[in-house]
Amino acid sequence: MKTLIVFAAVILAASALSLHEQWGNFKVKHGKVYKNIAEEIVRFEIFQQNLKTIEEHNAKYEAGLSGFWMGVNKFSDMTSDEFQAMMNKQIASKPKFEGELHVQENVSVPSGVDWRKEGAVLEVKDQGECGSCWAFSTTGALEGQNAIKNGKKISLSEQQLLDCSGSYGNGDCDTGGSMEAAFKYVKDNGIESEEDYPYQETQLRCKASSDKTVLTISQFSNVEPSTESLRQAVGSIGPISVAIYAGYSLQHYQGGILDDSCNGQLNHGVLAVGYGESPQPYWIVKNSWGQDWGEEGFFRLARRDNLCGISDDASYPDVLYN
Repeated sequence: MKTLIVFAAVILAASALSLHEQWGNFKVKHGKVYKNIAEEIVRFEIFQQNLKTIEEHNAKYEAGLSGFWMGVNKFSDMTSDEFQAMMNKQIASKPKFEGELHVQENVSVPSGVDWRKEGAVLEVKDQGECGSCWAFSTTGALEGQNAIKNGKKISLSEQQLLDCSGSYGNGDCDTGGSMEAAFKYVKDNGIESEEDYPYQETQLRCKASSDKTVLTISQFSNVEPSTESLRQAVGSIGPISVAIYAGYSLQHYQGGILDDSCNGQLNHGVLAVGYGESPQPYWIVKNSWGQDWGEEGFFRLARRDNLCGISDDASYPDVLYN
């Protein structure tokens, strides 16, 4: 009931503003600056069309025909084709499943798990306009295992993975990468903290130093590609790196359980940090699009039919005790 009240308040507030007021607020909030008036006119037209899409979908949500609602976010001046092209940067570097296959053997796990409540999920970060989602998924899994095994909450360096793991098969901001390749790099080289090697939103020359390594791993494993195996892995191991197909619905997602059909090639690395059962079975997923996107940087995805391919490419590291 509380969620519905908040949702209704947001809709009423938005409808009370003129299109130009909403556009102005959008540009200020997301720091949008366009190269000329012509481009801004085009972007405003796209923004208006997206508002219409959001309103039409939210009418379905209010009628009980959808499990999630949409809202304006930093992608609201992009067409669906532009959003899809941005997400598809990951496809060129699809994972090769180089880890050991971890087969679950009917592990007993709780009916619901949220690793955020256990202190194993650090702050939501923002990859910006760089196609480095794979690096954020990797550090999320590493941070989770470090917190669980070593009791240490250390934000780890995506920039090091972006700069230094090219020889392992990862690319730059335009060509994407994979979590498995990043884990292989960390196994051989270790990883530094975010503080020592901060994120720059572009690929630079590698400057990793073994003297600053804060975490190493002995190996990494792939989870058997099934919904139940992933549930058991998340329930018994901790946050798990996963790849999904990020489609049109995720572009405008704001809250609730994403239950639209979203089948396509895996193109986005994220982190499965929990699951629940009500009002329908769902995954809790950490994204890397900032804390003002979705549910404070997270989204929930319906846990059925391998939605968005979430079970197809799941992996996790075995961190060393220190």
